[in-house]
Amino acid sequence: AGANALVLEMKGPDGALAWGSGQELAVSLGLSAGDEAVNEALRTWNAGEVYTVARLCCFRDDAVPYQRGSLSLRSGGGSWRDELGLRWLHPGDVRVQEYLSQLCGELAALGFDEILLECAGFPTRGALEQISWGDYARPAWREGAVEVFLDACAQAVEQGFQRGECKSG
Repeated sequence: AGANALVLEMKGPDGALAWGSGQELAVSLGLSAGDEAVNEALRTWNAGEVYTVARLCCFRDDAVPYQRGSLSLRSGGGSWRDELGLRWLHPGDVRVQEYLSQLCGELAALGFDEILLECAGFPTRGALEQISWGDYARPAWREGAVEVFLDACAQAVEQGFQRGECKSG
C-alpha cells in the first residue's frame, strides 16, 4: 500500500524471539520462535524491495534473567526490576554480550537492512539505587562495557551480512 519500510519486533522486552534462532541459550530456554520455515519466510521478505528493520530489545529481557539469574542485574532480593516490573540482563556480562551480539548476527544473515537496538545500555529509570553494581559502580566502567557490547554487535552484524544474502551492508 505504498510503504517503503517495515519495522519488525524480533526480540521484545519479554525476551521471546520472533525467528528460529540457533543460539544455545535461546534454544535451551525455549525462547526461539518458529523453525527454518519462519526463517525462510523472513529471508524471502527481506530480499524484496521494502527496506526492513529488525527491532531488538537488548538488555531489558524478562525471560532470560528469570530462568538464569546469574545473567541478570542483581538487587538484594534477586533479579533487579525496572519501573515496568521487568528484569534486565547484565550489560557488563560477557556471556550476555555474546548472546545478544550473536542474535544481531543471525538477523543480519536473515537479510534485514538495519538492526535497531533498544535498551542497549544500563538502565536509567526505576529504583537504580537497588542495583548491586559491583565492578560497574563507576559510570566510566559502565560506558566501557556498553562500548564493548556495541563493537561486538557491529562485528557480528558484519559477519552475518557476509553469511546472508542481503540488500545492503
